[in-house]
Amino acid sequence: MAHLSQNPADKERFICLYPVYINSKKTLAEGRRIPSEKAVENPSCAEMRDVLTAAGMNVYVENKMHPREWNREFRGRVRVQIKEADGSFCLEKFSSRKDVMFYVAEMIPKLKTRTQKSGGGDTSSQQGEGGKKSKKKKK
Repeated sequence: MAHLSQNPADKERFICLYPVYINSKKTLAEGRRIPSEKAVENPSCAEMRDVLTAAGMNVYVENKMHPREWNREFRGRVRVQIKEADGSFCLEKFSSRKDVMFYVAEMIPKLKTRTQKSGGGDTSSQQGEGGKKSKKKKK
C-alpha cells in the first residue's frame, strides 16, 4: 500500500472518531477517551456526523468497527477534516482530536432527536440493546 499522503486535506488524513470514544456507557478500557461526565449515552455515527456537519466540518462516515466494540449495532466511524491543505485548522476551535470529541459530546444531547420526549428515530436505532437503556431514555 502506498504511504499516507502528507496533505491534511486528503481523506485518509482526516481524523477518525468512533462513537465508543464519547460513549458514557463505556469504560476507559472499552475505548472511551473522554471523562464519562462529559460523554454521551450511546452516541451514533449519524448523530456525530450531524453535529459536525452543522458545525461546518468536512465529514464522512465509514462502515468500520472499533476493535473493542463487540456489538454490531454500534458499527461506523466518522472521519473529520481538521486541517486544510496548507496545514492550518479548518475551524480554530478544533485544534485537536480531543477538541472535536468534547464538542460532539456536548452537542449530541442538544439534537432534536435527543430532545423530543418521544424521540422517534433515536430510540429505534438502539433497539436490541437490552431493556435497561431504553427505559432510561423515556423519562
